[in-house]
Amino acid sequence: MRQGRLDPAATIPRLANQVEPVRTDSGALRLRGPLLRRSAFARGMAWLLRLPARFEVELDDIGTFVVERCDGRTLDFIADEVAAHLRLSRREAETALADFCAMLVHRRLLVLTAIPRTAA
Repeated sequence: MRQGRLDPAATIPRLANQVEPVRTDSGALRLRGPLLRRSAFARGMAWLLRLPARFEVELDDIGTFVVERCDGRTLDFIADEVAAHLRLSRREAETALADFCAMLVHRRLLVLTAIPRTAA
């Protein structure tokens, strides 16, 4: 395995610490995360313009299905469940799951944790 790549069988996705999952009245799932404003100028402009301190991403049914399974299960196990639920091949489910997780990681809503390997 190359350095810098995560093994899906040994990677656990979980929501980031400051992310709140919120159900809407219609039953949709929204992930509410904090906006990161690092520079003093950006913080000052946000205060002057009264910009919100948080942002929300509303998930569709499939996104909700995946996020609800980010409770300690590995990516490998979640990919199996997505494949069975959507009647996809294993490779299609892995690709869709990888793209979705990458989008959530990029938006700082999801954190991937590698399981430490034990020496055999």
